[in-house]
Amino acid sequence: MLRGVVRLLLCVLVILLFMFGVAPLMERAPFIRPIVQFIEERDIDAGALYYTDIEEFSEAAIHMENTMDYPPLDRPE
Repeated sequence: MLRGVVRLLLCVLVILLFMFGVAPLMERAPFIRPIVQFIEERDIDAGALYYTDIEEFSEAAIHMENTMDYPPLDRPE
């Protein structure tokens, strides 16, 4: 029982460390900063599960669905 509680607390600690330590540092990384700026400029709720209310994401979702429904055919030239 004690071992399970210790594991749970350790997992919670790792999650908190990531949320409040690693993730904010990653936000400043040069390869992630443009994505963060894009999200902030468009006032996108990055915690949302679905972005269908946002035109760019809605179009991307439609494109992905169409690609999965109608995959390109391999045609020899």
